Parts: sequence; structure tokens; C-alpha cells
Amino acid sequence: MLILEATAPAPIVPSFGIFENLAQYGALGIIVLAMGAALWYLLKRMMKTEDELKEKLDNLQSEMNNYIRNDQSKLKEVIENNSRAMNDLKEVVMELRYAEKSKARTK
Repeated sequence: MLILEATAPAPIVPSFGIFENLAQYGALGIIVLAMGAALWYLLKRMMKTEDELKEKLDNLQSEMNNYIRNDQSKLKEVIENNSRAMNDLKEVVMELRYAEKSKARTK
């Protein structure tokens, strides 16, 4: 009978890895597990928030680039209009000077 007991396979007990080791520490192990779970939750939340903020930043940057492009085209139009107005004003001033010189010569 002794021989049979020695050769009988030992019952297989599931191992829970790190959790089994932490459970051996009692309350301290449970607290460490709880802190680990809380840390994991906070880390996932932070990563999700970071991704959302990156997406929002990308959207704002593209919106800002659109505003800049629109403002540049409007500014270009304003500069062109001002240049035309300055040329027209220059022509008017030149005509007035010519008219004054012609008037002074005729007297």
C-alpha cells in the first residue's frame, strides 16, 4: 500500500502567479493589489485623455492653418487694392503738378 501512495500523482492545484504571492502577505497584499488596480485605471484614463487632447490639438491646428490661409489671401487683396489706389493717387498728383506748371507758364 505504501508503494501505491508514493507513486500516485499529486493533485494539480491552479497557480495564480503574482496574485498567489501577494495573497500570502494578507492585508498588505490586498492593498498592493488595490493600488495596482487603481494605478492601472488612472493610467488608462490618462492615456485616453492624452489621445483626446492630441486629436483636439490637431483639429485646432488645422483650423488655425485654414484661418491663416484665408487671412493671407484677404491681406493680399487689400495690399493689391492699396497699391492700385497709391498708383491712382500718384497719377492725380502728377496731373495736378503738371496743371500748376502749365498754369504758371501761361501767366
